[in-house]
Amino acid sequence: MVSILASLGLMVFLAASLSVPGGYSIGTAIIAIAGLVFLAKRLFARAPLIQPTLAGKLPLVFMAFAFVGAAISLWQQAPAGYYEMYIPFLWAPLIFLAVLDGRVDRRFIWLGCLLGAGLACAIAMYQSIHLGAERPSGFLTSPIFFGNNALLLGSVTLAGRHDPPFNLRKPVWLALAYAGFFLGLAASLLTLSKGGWPLAPLVFAWVVVEDFWRASRRERLSLVLVALTFLALLPLMPVKSTMERINHAANGAMEWFRSGEMVDGSVSPRLELWKLGLTIWPEKPWLGHTREGVTQRIEQNFAHKDVANGLGGFGALHSEPIQILAEKGLAGLLSWALVYAVSAVVFWRAYLRPEPVRKMLGQAGLITLAGSFVFGLSDTYLIWNVNRQLFVFFVMAMAALLLAESNRSA
Repeated sequence: MVSILASLGLMVFLAASLSVPGGYSIGTAIIAIAGLVFLAKRLFARAPLIQPTLAGKLPLVFMAFAFVGAAISLWQQAPAGYYEMYIPFLWAPLIFLAVLDGRVDRRFIWLGCLLGAGLACAIAMYQSIHLGAERPSGFLTSPIFFGNNALLLGSVTLAGRHDPPFNLRKPVWLALAYAGFFLGLAASLLTLSKGGWPLAPLVFAWVVVEDFWRASRRERLSLVLVALTFLALLPLMPVKSTMERINHAANGAMEWFRSGEMVDGSVSPRLELWKLGLTIWPEKPWLGHTREGVTQRIEQNFAHKDVANGLGGFGALHSEPIQILAEKGLAGLLSWALVYAVSAVVFWRAYLRPEPVRKMLGQAGLITLAGSFVFGLSDTYLIWNVNRQLFVFFVMAMAALLLAESNRSA
């Protein structure tokens, strides 16, 4: 009963994360509370809290990132609101325990991601077609966050494409998994958030190469049906606007490299921001300038520059690693890099294993890391609530499921 309730709860959380206001915060808070219950049970039974494997120790790496960031903020005398971003990293062990001790069925996670991507696509199409919104944003207020996370949900669905829930026939679930990916991609295309689009061909090429040689005739038929469904949706997609946005960005980048002039409101200002961040970092290399210090330097740098369609006041450097480097210095950047590096080692090792379950969990974890990294290259990813909530959940969930699988096979 606990396993069924936990699995259904996580499915609802993922399905509603982008389509219900505050769904990501409410869901992760409930998961953390459940983790507290399992933590109390372990303490009462005097069971070990720290698992011996690298996957079991991954929550400690997330907590270390939070402690390093909070310590730097404390030294910088940052306002209280700046500590909020570290909360999900601090309760990462609780999410880990909730998935591990709750005996979550991983197939409900794939299904939740599929439903979440589908609902996000429906909302994006409603806002774009019925309401006439230029860039749909769901309930996240930002089309970038909405589009990127919809694409992430669809991409994680593909990791479980050979792991059908509810005893569905494998060809049927394979078609649904690919459909979930395309629904997430469609939502992302509607938002015109081009910074996240490089993830789509990476993931799609990865899984298609894996599936091509081992697909049966029925599975290939399912893939054809999925492709036809996606082609049927293309007339509803802003293909012309998408291509114009890509061309406009490419022209702006080329002009910036040629003359140093900012001629658009997207790419060339970002290049200028990245240059600024790397320029000011050596002034305070170890612990950074503080977020207010970075914002102040941005305002000074752009005070006398006319930029059409500006980036919302240029409050940040619009690149996760450069923002952390300038704001928190080398100490902050190394703690951030450690989160990605250790997680990548955990999931890469699992992906290389011959067991199908570990392989798919490893692939889901690697897709999450790749998506978060790609999204963070052109925006400050983890500073924003929905991004860090989903990032911490996915990494902790996949790590916990990997440990559970290791325990079962031991």
